[in-house]
Amino acid sequence: MHKKGSSSGNSVTNDRAQIMNRARSRKTRSALEKRLVLAAVVLLIVASGCADGPSSPSHTAVVTFGLAGETFRVQLVGELQIEAARAAQSGGSARIPNGRIVAGASVNSGWSWHLEDVEFVQVAIELCDGRPSDVERQGTQFGGGRFCPWGARVLAIGD
Repeated sequence: MHKKGSSSGNSVTNDRAQIMNRARSRKTRSALEKRLVLAAVVLLIVASGCADGPSSPSHTAVVTFGLAGETFRVQLVGELQIEAARAAQSGGSARIPNGRIVAGASVNSGWSWHLEDVEFVQVAIELCDGRPSDVERQGTQFGGGRFCPWGARVLAIGD
């Protein structure tokens, strides 16, 4: 009898060990599945963030402005900026281009500066109002580093 009970004890011990091994295996598998899902989510986020990166084309347009017998050009990037320029051209309330002055002509041929981070606004402080030739004379320090010519009008929007 002793052997029978001992055999039964071993059977219970073996059953417990198998149950514990299965539970560990499930936990390991579950943890692995969670890691794989997390890795897939991270990969999707990174991939979607790269869609607007420098390697993929952005919708751009070059806008020519006229002001007091002078012209200057600005490159707009993205649909929001381009739509704002179209609205300004068709008489919308936000007509004043307001951008950060940067050294170097870029698309603004004939001048030694160009604008970046351009937005169209309804009102702007007088400090940044002026003509392109004023910016040329004073450089990137003009208007506290911003140019927002109140009288500028969109003459053309091109690619």
